[in-house]
Amino acid sequence: MVISHPRTLLTAMLVAAATLAAGCGGDSKSKKEDAVTRPEFIKQVNAVCAKTVQQSKPTNRKLQALVNASGTFSSRLKKAAPHLRTTYELQKAKLDRIKAMTPPPKDRAQIAKVVKTSAAALAELRSGIPVAERGDLKNFIDIAFDANGTRADAERLGTTYGFREECFTVPIDLSSL
Repeated sequence: MVISHPRTLLTAMLVAAATLAAGCGGDSKSKKEDAVTRPEFIKQVNAVCAKTVQQSKPTNRKLQALVNASGTFSSRLKKAAPHLRTTYELQKAKLDRIKAMTPPPKDRAQIAKVVKTSAAALAELRSGIPVAERGDLKNFIDIAFDANGTRADAERLGTTYGFREECFTVPIDLSSL
């Protein structure tokens, strides 16, 4: 198609340029303006944590009841295994949602460390489920009491950044064990 009129040519070029700019994501906002701020990111993560806390309450009550119940530790641990699996699934979903969020650019390394440490603590829980199913309290104790400190590290890193403590703590009182 040949465009002979200068005004039509100019209009066509402007439309083409605008289309290219829109296709490339060009707009009046810079990437910096689109980035989430630290307070916004903390608010988003805390909302995910609060939702997970709510979803976890029934399971946590059942786990606490088993901790406080009578009977052998082994039998109570076996009964806890399905609830630990539920806890794992809820916590994994929470961590997956957090991983999918884009942190503020200058905080990415710090958040990566929080996520990595939280994933390690979650892996420990996952590895403890078969131990609980066997009722092997001796080998489960280290997981329950965070012997290597991974859960405590995740809590420290998260709360230092500004996340609510409930994002990382275990809401089960194990002191009666």
